[in-house]
Amino acid sequence: MQPDYSRQLLLKEIGPEGQAVLARSRVLVVGLGGLGSPVIQYLAGAGVGCLGLIDADRLDASNLHRQPIYTLAQVGQPKVSLASAAVTAINPSVRVETHAAKLSAENALELVRAHDIVIDCSDNFQTKYLINDAAVLAQKPAVFASVYQYEGQIQVYKPEAEHACLRCLWPDAVADGVVGNCALAGVLGPVPGAFGALQALLTLKILLQMHGQLAGELLLLDFMNFSSAKIKAPRRPQCAAPSCALIQGLRREEPGLEMRLRSLAEAAEQGLEVIDIRTAQEVTAQPTGARHIPMGQLLANPGLLQSDRQVLLVCASGKRSLATAQELRKHGIAARSLAGGLLRLGH
Repeated sequence: MQPDYSRQLLLKEIGPEGQAVLARSRVLVVGLGGLGSPVIQYLAGAGVGCLGLIDADRLDASNLHRQPIYTLAQVGQPKVSLASAAVTAINPSVRVETHAAKLSAENALELVRAHDIVIDCSDNFQTKYLINDAAVLAQKPAVFASVYQYEGQIQVYKPEAEHACLRCLWPDAVADGVVGNCALAGVLGPVPGAFGALQALLTLKILLQMHGQLAGELLLLDFMNFSSAKIKAPRRPQCAAPSCALIQGLRREEPGLEMRLRSLAEAAEQGLEVIDIRTAQEVTAQPTGARHIPMGQLLANPGLLQSDRQVLLVCASGKRSLATAQELRKHGIAARSLAGGLLRLGH
């Protein structure tokens, strides 16, 4: 059976010519979770010719309430392969290119350059800024979204004078884990779903060169009280489109920050002191037996650790521990992070 685009072909802004544009388009989707799920559903349904999908995670049961393209029977499988199958089930004419990897300074620029537009569906600041910097360097448009509990924001970057990139507004990324994400703060499933649908809509409008693309604006939505606001997001004076004075290249991660282990006992065998930086509630629910120093307390007082002792920081997913390890190294502490956190211990 062939896909039927008759309903969108009726729109005067699309028609056969617009549909042909979509069929020639290549879109990169970074992250296949609560935002990425509706994004790929709507882009596949609209007939975007090629979707590049990148995600290094495996499906967890806690994902299902906000990631409706997956099922309980698929828990434990790589998201990128599951998402690819979902796209094919929706529209077999869409070509899918999968990347079961983490977006990094080594692959980001090449991937962004190979597509017409990149959509940020990630859940951490490090990846968002990496997408931003690669989009600026490659002179490609990007559609960003961030979600926190019942609210969030959307921003579009295009290599044009009226569009600010993330660094125009916030020169440095907030360390991941300092601000809560879905795993820590919670989220109601339809909230990222709504933002993902809006990202798909903006992407289609950009590809079709339609009006209303959030030029130089932030769209803020709060679904607790259904309030909304659009805020001007001007470029910095020293940034001349399409370049940015703050972006000279992609910032690479410091080597040796993360390590994978089968058990925490291995860390002790290697002479590392294990520090559990989760909240007291998390430690009570899942004790590790390690020394407990909450992340906020440790960041406020790095002197709690001996500068001559190597430490391994652990948290639930590895995001808070990685951010904290990066900060502690600035203070001369040989800190490392458990890759993937306790959720991936032993994998």
